[in-house]
Amino acid sequence: MLDSMSASLKELASAVSRRGITIHGREKIVELCAKSGVTLLEGLFGADLAEDSQDDLMDFLVRYSRLTPASKLTVLVLAKQYGVTPPPELLKKKVGLADFLRSLPDFLT
Repeated sequence: MLDSMSASLKELASAVSRRGITIHGREKIVELCAKSGVTLLEGLFGADLAEDSQDDLMDFLVRYSRLTPASKLTVLVLAKQYGVTPPPELLKKKVGLADFLRSLPDFLT
């Protein structure tokens, strides 16, 4: 039997994949599933979600979040709704040029 966190993660990933098919197209989501090593499209392929590891599911969520800024926001919002801690990669602040320039004096001294 799946623990509660694992079940919630699988539900989140499944919801993201269904939403992604509608927004980005089936081919793009199949590609993400293949790259992540997950079998999320259970309705289309008859695959069993129990086969997917948590690491693979998190990888799928990270890859999906890189599609567009709205995709990242979708993963973060749905993660909160499903009670899942989002992948750490999604919580990191991007370092922009201004941040880089502000830190430059630290490297020069």
